[in-house]
Amino acid sequence: MLKIRGLYKTYGRKAVLKGLDFGVAEGERVFLLAPNGYGKSTLLKVIANVEPFQAGEITVAGHKVPSPKSRAVISYVSENDNLYEGFSLKYLGRFSAAFWPFDWGLYSDFLKVIDLPEGRKYGELSKGQRMLVRVAIGMAKDVSLYLVDEPLSSLDFLLREKVVDMMRRREGRTFLFTSHQIDELAEFATRFVFLKGGRIVKETSNPNAVKDIYGEVFGG
Repeated sequence: MLKIRGLYKTYGRKAVLKGLDFGVAEGERVFLLAPNGYGKSTLLKVIANVEPFQAGEITVAGHKVPSPKSRAVISYVSENDNLYEGFSLKYLGRFSAAFWPFDWGLYSDFLKVIDLPEGRKYGELSKGQRMLVRVAIGMAKDVSLYLVDEPLSSLDFLLREKVVDMMRRREGRTFLFTSHQIDELAEFATRFVFLKGGRIVKETSNPNAVKDIYGEVFGG
C-alpha cells in the first residue's frame, strides 16, 4: 500500500529524513513512535502531499507522491487545527465529499458519538471538540490509506476512547499513525516502528515490547 525508498527531507540545511526506507502492507495498522522533533509529523506530511521532499520515491496504492491520484486515496488527519472556522460541521463534510469518496452515514454516526449537531460552526467548538471533528471527517473518507497525527492530543480519557472507537470503524483499512499516548492505541496497532536519525531503526509486532524498545532506542 505504501512504499518509500531513499527518502530525504530537509528544512534549509537541516536534514530531518535521511534516506528513509519503509513500507506498509495493505490492511496493516502501523504505529510510528519517536519523541517530539524526530520527524514523525514531517513524514506524514510528506506522504500526504502536504510538504515536498528533496530525494527518494514514495508510492501509495501504486500512485506516485506527489500527485492528484495519490492525494485522492489518502485521508490525512493533522494535529494542527486546519479547518475553516466559519463552516458548519455539515458543510465541512460536504467540502470533503467534493474531493474524496465520503461515507455520510458514518460521518453522521460519528457526530452523534461525539454529541455535536451538524449545524454547529467549527469555530464555536473547544480545542478537544475540534480534534474529534477532524478525526470524524478523516475516518468518514472512504480511502486506501489513513494518516493520523497525534489524534489523542489535548483530550481527556473519555474523549480519547471516542477517537479510538472512530478509528476502529476503519479497522480493515491501512493506517500509519502517531501518538504519545501509547497505551490507548497499542491494541489498535498491528506493527510498531521507531524513527530515529531520519530512518526507521527498530520495529516489533509485540505490543508488550514497545516500552522497553522505546527506552532502548531513545534512552528514556
